[in-house]
Amino acid sequence: FDYFFWLLTAFFVVRLLTSGDPRYFLAVGVSIGLGMLAKYTMIFFASGVLAGFLFTEARKYFRTIWAWLGLLVSLLIVAPNFLWQLQHHFIAYDFLRFLHHRDVSEGLTQSFLADQFEMTLLFSPLWIAGVCFCLFAREAKKLRVLAWMYLVPLAIFLAAKGRGYYLMPAYTFLYAAGGVWGERWISKLTPRQSRPLRAAAVAALAISIVGAAAVALPLAPIPSAWFRAADAMNITLRDEIGWQDLVSTLAQIRDSLPAESRAHLGILAENYGEVGAINLYGPSHGLPHAISGVNSSWERGYGDPPPQILIVVGFPAAFVEANFDSCRLVAQNTNTLGVVNEETTERRDIFLCGPPKSGWPQFWQTFQYYA
Repeated sequence: FDYFFWLLTAFFVVRLLTSGDPRYFLAVGVSIGLGMLAKYTMIFFASGVLAGFLFTEARKYFRTIWAWLGLLVSLLIVAPNFLWQLQHHFIAYDFLRFLHHRDVSEGLTQSFLADQFEMTLLFSPLWIAGVCFCLFAREAKKLRVLAWMYLVPLAIFLAAKGRGYYLMPAYTFLYAAGGVWGERWISKLTPRQSRPLRAAAVAALAISIVGAAAVALPLAPIPSAWFRAADAMNITLRDEIGWQDLVSTLAQIRDSLPAESRAHLGILAENYGEVGAINLYGPSHGLPHAISGVNSSWERGYGDPPPQILIVVGFPAAFVEANFDSCRLVAQNTNTLGVVNEETTERRDIFLCGPPKSGWPQFWQTFQYYA
């Protein structure tokens, strides 16, 4: 939804600039406000929108009340989230700081500029043309704002060492601008000259779409040469496999317990992938929702009454034995496709334990973490 609201904001900005109707600021404000609720990177895009209006002739619209009403609408939409953050000591800041530190320490931000071309592949000439069209073309004078809406977030993310994909939604409106420029340029050529150029453009776009889908989407049969090649380029593919197997294993462990133990059973999961799988596939097996200290799961607590028997997934033996009573290894996670991933190596051990040694309230206070 963050991508959608970046695009929707750009759409309303274009409508404002081409129609000259400042009432579109209300729609821009709504879109930015909703985008902030989807993902906080919207604030960087909003900075680009502001810069675009300030640094171009479009600053004249700030003399109307509609620009300020748009800002007010945006702030009102974000206000409940801000109040929640205030009540929770701005926990999102701690979470984002953790992610940023992790990304920088693991070198995931070093290729920010290269990532822009890796993500856009053979579409790259189209968005570059879009930037140039908005910046320099006489007929695009009204649309100079769009160039700033891209360049300002680009500069901020580069300076702040952001991940490459953070800027991805900005390319949508640049593709449109580049397409307008390309169509106008090709229309000036003869049919004989334009036909091969159109064919080349269609081929380039088709190759980019098919190539990206082949690597990014789980389309390749397992285990095939295609899958191995895609897995080498996109290491998240392997971690999409085996979640239903994990939940089936948990259900088998639950079924092996006496009826009295099942009534007081909880499932403690280490990461959000495990939490999501258990909550998605678990109900069909009659499993309880997962409890976890990861990210927002910690806020949901451990249940009332608290579980007295725990299936513990994803934690190392040392942590489990140090924190819970009567632990024993009861299973190891595998998947029917034989794919080796994080869940079958680093997090494969599944334990059956009693409650926390220190009691649930004290344990929970120190159990919050991010991933």
